[in-house]
Amino acid sequence: MVQETEQIGIESLIDKLFDRFGHIAEIHVAHIPSASEIAQLHITVHTGEANSLEQSLDLTRANEVTVDTGEAYPLLIPFDMIATVDGPGHVQGKEGTTVYMADNVVGAKSRDLETGVSMLRQKLAGTCPLCEAKVDTFRDHYRDSRTCQEAERV
Repeated sequence: MVQETEQIGIESLIDKLFDRFGHIAEIHVAHIPSASEIAQLHITVHTGEANSLEQSLDLTRANEVTVDTGEAYPLLIPFDMIATVDGPGHVQGKEGTTVYMADNVVGAKSRDLETGVSMLRQKLAGTCPLCEAKVDTFRDHYRDSRTCQEAERV
């Protein structure tokens, strides 16, 4: 028996997160194992409204997110989502992208959703969002270009 999959666009999925929670400090998307070898997206929402350190979120029937990277067809990627009361502050880099950081997070630069989603799209397409170089692996690129690695930090 073939299991039917349902998809949701990345923007629609993030809209559902903002509809669910009144205040979100950070939304971080881990692209596992890395952007160039994507197998799954793990989305973490940092909010004081979460019930625990790892509250599983089931906001949609979809099991794949669509991400338009400018190629002929959008990427279809399995995903999971959790909310956490743990404070924001993911390490940025080859395996994750903060797509949103609120402007009231102490010690962090804010990142608006449009900028963050654009960075995610570029990384998933194999393009550095800062220097716009095509990269084989972000691990190698960030090792060789500390400027790009440091500039991405929020």
